[in-house]
Amino acid sequence: MDHIEFEKDLIAILLVVESVHDKNKLLYKFEKVNVNKREPEPVSFHTYYSIVIAKDFDPPSIKDEDPPRTTFRKFDDTTLSILTSSNSYGTHVEVQVDDVVFVGHTLGLENNSNLKSFAVFFVLRAIAKASVLLSYQEMSQRIGTVIRCEEQRVQYLTQEYNKLLAVLQQHEIEETDPLNRRQNREDASRDTKELVYSAMTEQSPLAAMLKQIFLDLQDSGEINITINNWLNVSCCLPHRSIAFSCPLETDFAFNVLSNAEQYLKQYYGLLLVIDPSALLTSLPTDSSSTLNTLIRHLRSSYSMSRLAIETGVPLSQIYRLTSHLLYWGRAKLIYPINDDNIYIISPDADISKNGSLAKLYKDTFQNTTNYPTLQEALAEYSDALPFYDHMSRSDTEPEMQERYQCVEWLLRHRLLLQVHYYYYLLLPNDNRNDFKDEYKQTRLPRPRVPLVRLYSEVPTLPSSPSTNQLSYSSAHHSRSTDTLKTMTGTSQDDVFGTSSINGSSITANNSRTSLQYLPYVSQTLPNERLEYQQTLAIAIKDAKEQNVIDFLRLIKYFNGTYHLEEIASLENMTRLQILTIIEKFQSIVIRALHPDPNPILQI
Repeated sequence: MDHIEFEKDLIAILLVVESVHDKNKLLYKFEKVNVNKREPEPVSFHTYYSIVIAKDFDPPSIKDEDPPRTTFRKFDDTTLSILTSSNSYGTHVEVQVDDVVFVGHTLGLENNSNLKSFAVFFVLRAIAKASVLLSYQEMSQRIGTVIRCEEQRVQYLTQEYNKLLAVLQQHEIEETDPLNRRQNREDASRDTKELVYSAMTEQSPLAAMLKQIFLDLQDSGEINITINNWLNVSCCLPHRSIAFSCPLETDFAFNVLSNAEQYLKQYYGLLLVIDPSALLTSLPTDSSSTLNTLIRHLRSSYSMSRLAIETGVPLSQIYRLTSHLLYWGRAKLIYPINDDNIYIISPDADISKNGSLAKLYKDTFQNTTNYPTLQEALAEYSDALPFYDHMSRSDTEPEMQERYQCVEWLLRHRLLLQVHYYYYLLLPNDNRNDFKDEYKQTRLPRPRVPLVRLYSEVPTLPSSPSTNQLSYSSAHHSRSTDTLKTMTGTSQDDVFGTSSINGSSITANNSRTSLQYLPYVSQTLPNERLEYQQTLAIAIKDAKEQNVIDFLRLIKYFNGTYHLEEIASLENMTRLQILTIIEKFQSIVIRALHPDPNPILQI
């Protein structure tokens, strides 16, 4: 899965220190061009159904002569010291010069007789997103905070300052030597200074650590370092978790990841994108034991509420740990995999035979008997059918397990998209909120939503009767009890046709029997106009009283914005209970298929 390479924004890392003798001095600088960086593979497929995403992101060049690097190299050390000066301590700093921006966080040093402040600065391309700049500033603050703690504990920064200053002074002495001055030319002065900074990494652990931070950010967008063999610092650029095909704007996606807890639901599931054992090995030694417990209990069929029960961890803590895994790009949110889920092919899926994913799939499922190629695996999900309809009654236990593993793999690589049924209450001659047009619009893709299907577009199963109603195959009797069995089979346009029930033709003869449920309707929908309440009362006049009470309890969810799982969670009901209620009023409740619009599911 290709991700946006935000590490190309990074040009250099700087350490500046303000002492009682110098206003602001550049002590260390490191920059390196990663010329061996693998270029993304060109898209080798084309389909009229794919969505072309136009990112306002210009992938920067990695060549030495790109303009921002040229601009940065024009600055001498004195200029850099001035640019990174701060008027106050404890604040983020951002200075832009042409196509280069300097970001960092300046920290003051109290009760220090020699040093007044310091900061770790990152030099970035000016085209970097605002959220990228903020991430680097927060990273600078974390690194600086740990350095300041070590300074207060064992005067760590003072010792490193003296080492780096000694190297700089030795270099200045050599430059003032007449013999060396004649040998040095302008074209060699920069190389000489680079050798000085290189020598610093050998003599100063702090300089070596800053170099390692730069290289780690270039390589993985993450750092996991121990400063002075005492305090650990772990940071990451969450943007590396965002797939290039993500439809969300970069800064908005960053905001979603930073506030992930607000978007989580207890019925969501969690799917690791790396091997669990590798993830456990990569955790710091002081990582939360609760996080270890969560990782060991993760199953693709578990919801977060189920995980809370299995682990004994409060749901709020599950949310915090999930947010952490999402922020670091170690997991992605899904709906727990079960037999009633409906999957379709993602419109941005790379379906090319020679693509990297096709090769990875072949290596992962070498001995599969179900789908030997990625294209065959995806072909199974061309139609919006429940997952259990992709299984065969003759499947053995290993074959069924293999199917689940295949779905996990396809979801992990964002090749499948799950869609849900959303319900609409549509009464005859109802122009309220123009529901007729709203329903018809669901036949077309919404902005950034790849596919929408109506119930009437779902193909009839072989075992279904050829009547107006659709029913699921009896071969899956144990699963079909939890699924809505019938829906009207009229065309999309006929759904809005004139019905035999007409709210405007209420007569005195049938008003008493037709409006027997009007008090219930009025109590449930007090803000609706009387004509609408009467129409609804007539539509449900033949139902039993308890069924009407249950239906009116759910009626607020029949506006096309709540899907089955959400309704079940909000009302603390089972899927079967909800579907049973809807089935009894199928003449006025219709459904449409589309993905959950929650933005955190799109990252």
